[in-house]
Amino acid sequence: MSVIKADLNNIQGLKDKLVKLANAELEVGWFEGTQYNDGTPVAGVAAVQEFGSASRAIPPRPFFRPTIAEKKNEWAKKTESVLGRYIEGSLTPEQSLNVIGSMVVGDVQGKISTINSPKLSPVTIALRRLRDDGVQISGSLVGQVAQAIADGKTAKGELGDQTYSNIKPLNDTGYMLATLTYNVRT
Repeated sequence: MSVIKADLNNIQGLKDKLVKLANAELEVGWFEGTQYNDGTPVAGVAAVQEFGSASRAIPPRPFFRPTIAEKKNEWAKKTESVLGRYIEGSLTPEQSLNVIGSMVVGDVQGKISTINSPKLSPVTIALRRLRDDGVQISGSLVGQVAQAIADGKTAKGELGDQTYSNIKPLNDTGYMLATLTYNVRT
């Protein structure tokens, strides 16, 4: 028979710790003020990529929801361990949530890095190439590129040129991946 001894003299201290932790918050994502050079909020781009946009012919490329589904059990075990250390007094609430936030960010970044489908459209590939060559992208240029591709003008040097290496979904500039972060509020 096992015997568990509990020191009930410090029950108020345990209650205080739990109340303090219950009032803490951890948020993971892209926060206000995180924008691309043109002022586009990164959170908006991430949401469009996560859920897609039928009106803009952008297919969903989910990364947050699959990461949660794949990692929730691992996160629960790690959270249990971290919170045990908090209850023992070796971590503060901030430190505890920093450990968890860092883990979640790393896992979501890992998922973003592995997304390869759906593949980018030929129009997107051609526009990336043009933009990276210094061409200003406008609505009329998008239409011209789409028409060139529809007309089969996709050979090297043509407007719909598909010979470009920057074809990875979710990682055009790397900025979305690099700016994923977390906030802790206690």
